Amino acid sequence: MTGAPGAATPAADHHARREAARTLMSSPLPLPTTTRLVLLVLVAGAGASFAAWWWLILGRDNWPDAQLACLPAAEASPDAVLDRFTGCVYDVRLAQAAVVLCGPLALLALALVCRAAGRRLSLWLWAATPDHSSLSERLTAVLPEPSEASEPSEPSEQSDPSEQGVVRPKLWVRQRRVGVLARASGSVRDPWIVADSNVFNLPDRQVEAKFRHELAHLRLRDVGRVRLAVAAWWLLLTAVVLPVAAALVRDPGLLGPGLLVRMTLVLVIVLLTLRAVLRIREHDADLGAEADPRAPCGATADHIGSGLPPNRWQRILRAAGLASHPTTETRLAILSNPARSWGLPAAECLTTGLAAGLLFTDLALLIGALMPTRVQLAYAVAGLLTGWAVAGVVTVGWWRAVAVEHRDASGRHPPLAGAALGLGVLAGSQLSGRAAGDWIRDTGTADGLATALSLTHTPRPQVLGLALALVIGGALYATWTTSLARAVRATVTGPRSAPACAAAVVLSGLLIAVPLGSWFLFARLTAARATSDIRWGVIDTPWWATGVAVSVCGALLPFAMSAGRRTGSRAKGPVAVLVAAGVVVAAGAGWATVGDRFSDPPTTVTVRPSTSNSPDPSATSHPGDDETVPIGELPVLPPEQERTARLRADTALVCRALALGGTGIWTDPQRRRDTAELLGGLDDTVLRAASAVLLRDPNGPVDRDALVASAIRCDLYFRYHR
Repeated sequence: MTGAPGAATPAADHHARREAARTLMSSPLPLPTTTRLVLLVLVAGAGASFAAWWWLILGRDNWPDAQLACLPAAEASPDAVLDRFTGCVYDVRLAQAAVVLCGPLALLALALVCRAAGRRLSLWLWAATPDHSSLSERLTAVLPEPSEASEPSEPSEQSDPSEQGVVRPKLWVRQRRVGVLARASGSVRDPWIVADSNVFNLPDRQVEAKFRHELAHLRLRDVGRVRLAVAAWWLLLTAVVLPVAAALVRDPGLLGPGLLVRMTLVLVIVLLTLRAVLRIREHDADLGAEADPRAPCGATADHIGSGLPPNRWQRILRAAGLASHPTTETRLAILSNPARSWGLPAAECLTTGLAAGLLFTDLALLIGALMPTRVQLAYAVAGLLTGWAVAGVVTVGWWRAVAVEHRDASGRHPPLAGAALGLGVLAGSQLSGRAAGDWIRDTGTADGLATALSLTHTPRPQVLGLALALVIGGALYATWTTSLARAVRATVTGPRSAPACAAAVVLSGLLIAVPLGSWFLFARLTAARATSDIRWGVIDTPWWATGVAVSVCGALLPFAMSAGRRTGSRAKGPVAVLVAAGVVVAAGAGWATVGDRFSDPPTTVTVRPSTSNSPDPSATSHPGDDETVPIGELPVLPPEQERTARLRADTALVCRALALGGTGIWTDPQRRRDTAELLGGLDDTVLRAASAVLLRDPNGPVDRDALVASAIRCDLYFRYHR
């Protein structure tokens, strides 16, 4: 299905194009419009969650008191003190995560309201009135008969796609022109077609072709979804970017310039993605109109070719990528070769990566609030959810491309597009508002979701290594995905076409969950300037390596089964093959994230409250790998003989020593005993309880609860000085 087959006559050529369009439009696979709308959901959700964090957490002064209220008011057993304190702080941060989730939910609710109000408001602005003239008869002429329009209970594969889901819309005529001949509007239950008054003067053939195009929009049900996306963009502009920009102009602070630039770029990305959706939906509607068997030969192409040439403003928008309609030449090219619309260009992969990077930075912190003692597992879960969202765009796109033998799924195109996907993830992670600076250092909020994510001041070799990992991983992922579609024989139609594609999406998400989550956790530790042993501890573990190896073997299982099918062994269905592979991949991913629960506990844990207020209790450390501390950051401690009782009881001084002391204060038994005694001399219930727990067995394994509680307590002290 690489193109329109050669034909001896124009009628035969048109028949071949119509059959190709009918095949694509009757496919159970998601159309390009559907998958591209997923990008808008990802970026809009990320922007809304950051806005909620900005306004409802950073902008409120009740969160400091909520966390400081967790400090115990009375003495109790050391274990009880630590459990109550850490549990209370985790509950506050979980509440913050729930507040952040209000952003996407509020955006969805407001977008639904704006969409419903916009439909009626548009009729008033256009001065539209119901039509009862001969124009309605032209619309009726392109509608199927009522008996045909009724949807059968069990539609067959041979049923006409143009007759499935047919609605009988109302026709409105507007007296104020807005630059188009007609437009589909309304809702699924109450659809409209609003036409300009000058449509009365057009030939019947052209009017009916336009009506078929708008009916295709209604059948594809993209009208409401696109209006929802448009409303979300305007809400992001008016309710998020502009208010935050105004607040930053009044009080820019240390993070203002970087945050303002990032929010503007994110808004531009949303706008470009929205415009791309508006263009691709026109191709789907053109093919839907072309697939109508009642349409005269070449009617759709004649209607498209009769359009006026673009004016100067339209040419400027088109050059900037902001045109809402594709060019006439592009639309005619898609009609002549319908399979061209099922490609997956590198630009779309880049946008998908940007959306994934923007989403992950917020999603991982929110999930981390649900499982504060399992940071690596939280990042793997975030990787799974993000991986499924990415697969819903690119895996489906490559599946469609393989099914129609599109060039985007062959040769070097997939690796290049995959590399663009990886670069997009890197760019998206740094375009997130969370990467605007060091929120812990530069803000005084009691936000437990703040962390350092910017790689701006990270050594270039480390950034280059992180970028190469994403580029190479994206290229391998793209090659594997297209090869998988060929191995299980992706098809446009058929009873197993959609289930096989859905199973491939699930498998893809499982496969990239752990690598993607590990990359973001590694990048977060790199941005926080953690020691090398802590960073490499994310992946340099037996269970991580074993789990990833098992996942890779499971991902290659379909290829082995495909080879066995060619040698004459008993064939298995594509869905069964993908499900079997998914079980193995899921087992490997699960072992990579929770396998450490079945191993011996680490002997030491390093926590740096000055760089991360969400310590990873699973990060192991080893002696002799301390990070070199600049002389300006050394703790101001006098020699041993000059230390007084007052200095030893200074909480700020002791917490600073803990932050900069390195791994030696925990790995060396004598230094650990000295540190515990130092904590025990402070006038702080939590730190004294941590001291008592550490002194139980100074030569044995370090108690995680004591380290985590002391790190959180010192973090609160550094923020609020009490």
